[in-house]
Amino acid sequence: MKKNAFTLAEVLLTLAIIGVVAALTIPAVVTKVTKDQYVTGLKKAYNTLKSVEREARQEHGPMENWTWVDAVTDFEKYFKPHFDVLKNCGATTEEGCFAEGTTFLDGSTWGGAFNDTYYYKIVTSDGMSWAYARTGLTAPLDVRGWFYVDVNGLKGPNRFGRDIFIFDVFPSNLGIKPQGSYGGDGVTPMPISAVDENCSTSAKGYYCAAKVLSEGAMNY
Repeated sequence: MKKNAFTLAEVLLTLAIIGVVAALTIPAVVTKVTKDQYVTGLKKAYNTLKSVEREARQEHGPMENWTWVDAVTDFEKYFKPHFDVLKNCGATTEEGCFAEGTTFLDGSTWGGAFNDTYYYKIVTSDGMSWAYARTGLTAPLDVRGWFYVDVNGLKGPNRFGRDIFIFDVFPSNLGIKPQGSYGGDGVTPMPISAVDENCSTSAKGYYCAAKVLSEGAMNY
């Protein structure tokens, strides 16, 4: 009785095909899973900020009545008590709260450094890195400060629009909003075209918080 079996050449050909398919599909799957993790982290970070804002309003009243001084004073008075702080680096050059080597979405190097006295830095119990900075703007509705969050902490890629996102702090009923939602005057909504242009793989990625939260995905 004749027995059917694969030849060695057929087995090797099949394995080669499987290898090619895997090489083409696995990176795409990994990229999507990673992006989904960043999106989930961003949503959690925004929920954290809105909770912090809500509790701060309950304690200090409407944000338009707050006295805005500087990054250290503002953060320690209004925001820090409502974070679940695991590590506090403050406005110092102490390392361990924010990773070095931050890049833009297009891969170019960001000229700043979070481990600088300009930023007040903490790590929360969920492992996220946070930095707060004051803008120096003083008009009634102008954005007063920025929150930066690295949703996976000290892990890479440490890139704006991937794991690092920015939120604007407005001294009005707007409160804390994803950067890219409104212009710096706290009145004019940011055009969708401007957000899309900024949040692309050939741009800086500053407005990606607004785009990702609006679309519920990282479509770039």
